[in-house]
Amino acid sequence: MKTIIPMIAIAAGLLVAAQSAQAASLKDTYCGGETYFGKTPKFDGKGGKYPHLHCHQNWIVYSANAKKHNDIADGNGVDAGSAQRACELADGKYADRIIAKIGEICQANLGHDCGC
Repeated sequence: MKTIIPMIAIAAGLLVAAQSAQAASLKDTYCGGETYFGKTPKFDGKGGKYPHLHCHQNWIVYSANAKKHNDIADGNGVDAGSAQRACELADGKYADRIIAKIGEICQANLGHDCGC
């Protein structure tokens, strides 16, 4: 019994560490560690940089403009419907880059490109 409790504690710690590593991988894996993916790999914070993907450690959101957002991925996985809507909404000079990235995220997580 004395060895079971420490083993459970170690297993719980490893599970938390694995979940943290997975959460960190969204931003790192799909956005090159950058907070914004869109017009340029780096967002300069001056506004007018739509559309873009807003990348966080455990979620990715497509922003068509300041008021239109689609949640692409979160800690529960990829939302295929939202990803497909984001691809349909994407327009402008840099839309192809974002559509390709959303398709890549879907392909890697769902095995298909979400219609992108």
